[in-house]
Amino acid sequence: MNLTIINKTDFENTETIKDFVQFLINKFSVNKKKELNIVFTTDHDIQKLNREFRQKDSPTNVLSFYGYDGSILGDIVISVETLEKEAEKQNENVFEYTLFIVAHGFLHLIGYTHETIEKFNNMIAIQKNLVKEFISNKRVGK
Repeated sequence: MNLTIINKTDFENTETIKDFVQFLINKFSVNKKKELNIVFTTDHDIQKLNREFRQKDSPTNVLSFYGYDGSILGDIVISVETLEKEAEKQNENVFEYTLFIVAHGFLHLIGYTHETIEKFNNMIAIQKNLVKEFISNKRVGK
């Protein structure tokens, strides 16, 4: 996987994010020749993207943009400010919540959607299980 992480914030742990993406690639048998960009950004920047591409004039936690040709999986843009606020509000570990959000963006890029409550609940359950499995594997050194 040709993975590029662009960090426009003070977000740390990009190496673990790379490991997590590799875990996701393997888990879902995604072509390892595909390109993926992950951008960690601010509320201000993601709000501009959200307004332009979704006509929603507010920040959001994650946006996914599908690749425009066969060699590109896509881009995942994450607002560190929003995910930190959400994690705190939900009493979640910020790093684990970051993995949860990365998984959400990744799932969209491989075709998952959540336009119904059933699909939403399924996607959330998958995200939680992916984070749990990744963290469990990291602890035992797999």
